[in-house]
Amino acid sequence: MHPSDTRPQCHVARTAEGVVTVRFDNGRLNLLTGDAAHIYADMLQELAADETTKLLVIRGGDSAFLGGADIKFLKDASRRDIDAYIRSVWRLCETIRDIPFATMSVISGYCLGAGMEVAAVCDIKLAARDARFGMPEVKLGVPSVIHGAMLPGMIGATRTRDLLISGRIIPAALALDWGLITDVAGDDGLDAALAHWQAEIEANGPLAMRIQKKLIRDWERMPLQEAINVGIAGLVSAYDSDEPKRYMEAFLANRKRR
Repeated sequence: MHPSDTRPQCHVARTAEGVVTVRFDNGRLNLLTGDAAHIYADMLQELAADETTKLLVIRGGDSAFLGGADIKFLKDASRRDIDAYIRSVWRLCETIRDIPFATMSVISGYCLGAGMEVAAVCDIKLAARDARFGMPEVKLGVPSVIHGAMLPGMIGATRTRDLLISGRIIPAALALDWGLITDVAGDDGLDAALAHWQAEIEANGPLAMRIQKKLIRDWERMPLQEAINVGIAGLVSAYDSDEPKRYMEAFLANRKRR
């Protein structure tokens, strides 16, 4: 399945402020093979249990955030092989979606197919100016599936049809305009943009963010009135801790100093 003898690796770095950065590394093309998907998902499940984490940053390579599947594998795969592979990618994406704290994908180079699905399921999606996005599966004789199903809700039906039916690759500026990503790095570069977004999230109440993450996930499956009701319960539950009091006192004190 894997085009080289190099085993996929998941490099992890932590800061004292509760930011964990994970770099997916699978060689020059950074392909998302089945082995890679399982290794990454196992590591993320382990990290998700850390109650001190505020933000997970997912990075890939410079030339490719994640390059999608290995075409050589896809060409000769059996039905059983394909079923196992696509379920491994599904598991990785669902693992990211289930993480209880904020997640951010930081994207350089190509972000295609299964790799784009991984990027898209993160809460914040930050791209370099040279990033390129696409779901080109139809050009290989197969459909885009699993978390491609989220695209109509993210970018609308017409643009989803554009991406999935044409299979074309679009630049970061257009992806931002469509709502596929959150932000594109400015003149200061990707690391400066990342520092800005990290500071935004580090300033937020960690319990409030975890409650908000769960509500957003729950709302996806609920009719409106039920979503409103669980939202009210979520707000009330925030007062089981002193976090609202502490953060509001800090806000008021900061306003007085201005």
